[in-house]
Amino acid sequence: MFDNYIIEIDDEAAGILIRSGRSFAFHALEGTFSTLEGQVFIDAVAAERAARQIRRNPPAPLARAS
Repeated sequence: MFDNYIIEIDDEAAGILIRSGRSFAFHALEGTFSTLEGQVFIDAVAAERAARQIRRNPPAPLARAS
């Protein structure tokens, strides 16, 4: 069993999973996946599923103050 995983979506690195006890913390490598930053997953499959969901339905950009 590995302590770290790279999550790739469509051949692009989305984030790195770092083992934290029996689960994994997500660290985003691309801004699109920043909503997953710090989230904890039970395994790499769950994290990849969440990243794929974000790729299909990206969050709306934040409005800038004028």
